[in-house]
Amino acid sequence: MELLVIVHIKSSYDSWKAFFDSDPAVREEFADESRTRVAKVNDNLAMVQLFDVDMQKMSQMLNNPNSATVEAMAEHVESREIYKVEKMNPPSQ
Repeated sequence: MELLVIVHIKSSYDSWKAFFDSDPAVREEFADESRTRVAKVNDNLAMVQLFDVDMQKMSQMLNNPNSATVEAMAEHVESREIYKVEKMNPPSQ
């Protein structure tokens, strides 16, 4: 499954991006990290595109209260909006 995640950042984009880049092995557990894309919208908003996501593994990681990653994310992330991305055919005329 392909996802687009809108990240509402409470620290700063640069601080969040440094954190995001510091632990790609975590994302490799549930997505194809080689295809992950990040875009800065502004200093408090980013978009992350994830490919080949295993939703169950991602959910386990994000909902584990004992996860160091979840604790560290709380310092940088105010909230996330997660959207499923699907290929579609162009509209016909």
